[in-house]
Parts: sequence; C-alpha cells; structure tokens
Amino acid sequence: MSFSSDIKQELNKNSNLANKENVKHELIGYFMSGNTSIVNEREIKFSTESDYNINRFSKLLANLDINHKIEVSRKNIYY
Repeated sequence: MSFSSDIKQELNKNSNLANKENVKHELIGYFMSGNTSIVNEREIKFSTESDYNINRFSKLLANLDINHKIEVSRKNIYY
C-alpha cells in the first residue's frame, strides 16, 4: 500500500462524521481537488482510481442529506 492510501485509511478510522462543519469542509476539499467537475446543475463528475475516495465522497454526501447516485465507470489502459 502507498503512503497516501495508508493516510486515507487512517483518517477514515478516526473520522467522526457527527460534526457537520467538518463534513462540509472535507467535501469542499474534494471539490477543490481538481478531480471534480460540474457537468450541469444536476450532475457532478468525480474522477479517482481509489475505491476509498469513491466511498468517502458518497458518505460525505449522504451525511449532509444530499440525494445522490454513484455510477462507476472504469477504463482499462493496456501497454
């Protein structure tokens, strides 16, 4: 596992989603990451290779009572 993956998993273990302000700030961090784009007023596209990030992003949205549906699209690259 990479250092980044280890840190993400550790944060997930210690992260309490009870504080809505912290949840909002973490979600804003995802939006600012450069991996998120607004397609239209009803669709947000989040690009990541990490299952952790997909699950975490969904948990944050659900915690803030934001109705959402996750669709996963995977592309395979062959060399």
